[in-house]
Amino acid sequence: MRRDANLIGRNVARLRDQQRLTQKTLVAKVEVLNYFGITRDVLSNIELQKYVATDKHAYFLAKALKVPIGDLFPK
Repeated sequence: MRRDANLIGRNVARLRDQQRLTQKTLVAKVEVLNYFGITRDVLSNIELQKYVATDKHAYFLAKALKVPIGDLFPK
């Protein structure tokens, strides 16, 4: 996969770190929102830009991180 196929990975990792959340905790927050399309392994690969993040991933990660979805994308 081309690294530019996933634009949000680095910012997801940065925001998660800023909030002092583990990957496991962030996945649990997403699951509380009734979205089960992400596991810790998927999140890890999104953050490493090895996995294509879907629009659903972006939407639910932004909600779980309590940030506007635009914050996930590079400026």
